[in-house]
Amino acid sequence: MKNINTLVKDMEETIQGLKGWDHIISLRMGDKIAKAATSRFRAPQKPRRYLSFSSIGSPCKRKLWYKINEPAASKPVSPSDLLKFFYGDMIEELVLSIVEASGHRVEGQQDRLFINDLAGHRDAVIDGMTVDVKSASPYSFKKFAEGSLRDQDPFGYISQLSSYVYAAKTDPLVTNKTHGAFLVVDKVGGGICLDVYDFSEEIEQKEKEIEQAKTMVSGIIPDKGYEPVPQSATSPNKKLHPSCGWCEFNKKCWPETRRFVYKTGDVLLVDVVKPPNVPEDFTYHDQE
Repeated sequence: MKNINTLVKDMEETIQGLKGWDHIISLRMGDKIAKAATSRFRAPQKPRRYLSFSSIGSPCKRKLWYKINEPAASKPVSPSDLLKFFYGDMIEELVLSIVEASGHRVEGQQDRLFINDLAGHRDAVIDGMTVDVKSASPYSFKKFAEGSLRDQDPFGYISQLSSYVYAAKTDPLVTNKTHGAFLVVDKVGGGICLDVYDFSEEIEQKEKEIEQAKTMVSGIIPDKGYEPVPQSATSPNKKLHPSCGWCEFNKKCWPETRRFVYKTGDVLLVDVVKPPNVPEDFTYHDQE
């Protein structure tokens, strides 16, 4: 029986054409990707107005409050982001197909799990361990490869995965009741890593974490999670904190934000002391 400790090595051998892949795996993978496309593209995605495993660990409590109490205030998801999300769907199905072909046990895919009335869908159980599959930029991949996610976790992934581990405490598919892993692909460089965590401490506090989140979203709106940061070491301007830049509710917190178009990417400025010598996107405030 395969052990998860050899997972990455075995996957790499499968990618090299050395073991496991066959026509049946190709057909199953294609069918799952087709279903993911249907789910993504056949109708507009509606904002979620409920707590889930993926949301309770949000570092910004105000963002979570908005998600539950004012979901209509979220910015529409851009076509580019929607397509990017589908890339993630495809990569997840590809990765799990490679895992299966490499001889490791893949079970419990997309099983719905509960902690009291809170629910979530895990990615899979591999060789008895709860696993979350991620596709990451080279910058984010480095955090997983170095095992430093606990120190840099802007999306609450630690809370999310530990919730799946806790919810599976009586699941016979899960033989490791304290550990979970992120199986991560660098979507630019193609590297793979398995980032394993002991969630013993998170598991002990999980019920308390959930109750605190429920209390918070039923109360008054929390303070802003982040303050603006300098645009650069020499600029007098201030821009949104990176976590705010990604947030779908940033216009609620920072209605004065202006978007400037640099060659290296757009910059969202909230305090423009010296206007940049680049074009400004005046349609930004119309994109409600």
